Amino acid sequence: MSSDNIVRAIRTKIQNQLLPSVPRRWVKQFSFGLQAYGLRAFQSATGNARMVGTNARTATRKAKRLFKNGCLTDQLGTVFDSLGLVKPGSFLNVDHSDMNGLTALVGAVQTRKGRALPAMVETTYSDRLSGCNDAPPRRKLLRKARAEARLWQSFTGHTIDALQNMADRLGYWPKLVFDRGFGNESLITHLAAEGCILYVRLKAGRFVDFDGQRTEVKQLAEKDTVIELFGLKLRVIRSPRGRRSQEPWYILTNDFASSRTKIVKIYYHRFEIEETFKDIKHIFELKRTRLNKPNSLKLLLWFVSLGIALLYLVTKPTKQPNPKKQTSWLRQAYEQLQQAYGLLLWGGV
Repeated sequence: MSSDNIVRAIRTKIQNQLLPSVPRRWVKQFSFGLQAYGLRAFQSATGNARMVGTNARTATRKAKRLFKNGCLTDQLGTVFDSLGLVKPGSFLNVDHSDMNGLTALVGAVQTRKGRALPAMVETTYSDRLSGCNDAPPRRKLLRKARAEARLWQSFTGHTIDALQNMADRLGYWPKLVFDRGFGNESLITHLAAEGCILYVRLKAGRFVDFDGQRTEVKQLAEKDTVIELFGLKLRVIRSPRGRRSQEPWYILTNDFASSRTKIVKIYYHRFEIEETFKDIKHIFELKRTRLNKPNSLKLLLWFVSLGIALLYLVTKPTKQPNPKKQTSWLRQAYEQLQQAYGLLLWGGV
């Protein structure tokens, strides 16, 4: 797609699909936020605002009002849904990522093209904050806020609520794919009770009930075994050993319809979310963030997610045979957009 066309196509998507789903009273704030944070690298909350405002003071005030608007932040998931990227049969990779003292919980749609599309965003305080007395003042403040937040909601409870809110928003459960660390009883039993199809990687030493005996999953003789865990009948799928890793994956699932080969392939594409996190931090420069409130990070991530989705829809990337050895479609699309900005300024020099 030419540089002129990418700008025109993005503008059309925004006008025809995104803006109609934004409550009228927030259209100007949404447009400002998407322009400042959705399709450009992050410098700072006010720095990005000044790049799109004609008056620096006015832009700074707009940014402050935007980041205080929790109601608009909560509406951005519905705005994202207007793009039609999440469907009942979609596979959503779910994972956490630490961002300078805050943690993002993201659910991203598998594309099978090397990068997943963030479609669910929730944030909280990180559990990796230093407990040392000589920690920087900001870290101490975040640690104190985290302790207060955990009094009324656990980390797992936050995850369950975020996933349930997404399902309530959509009106259905997409299929969820998790890495190790999500295989706890509260989460699995909740999702199973909701009728959600899930895939969770287990540690090799995890114990399950098989034939009435407590057995480590690595000791299961079959590559596809029906076991019991948390009072549920589930499958444990063992992947083939790869060339790069001699350790197989052990995938816990309540999907009894798909073949073992298909389930292994579903889990293989879970790694798209890790590559997306890398691009968010390095292309969109969210590694620079030093935000103090989870809601501020949530707002910023939603705008970046909308920007990624727009780039995906307008550039229509093809499948990459080996995405780890090629420039990602997201980086290519972002560079096309920057080239378009340059042409507007310099022409075809």
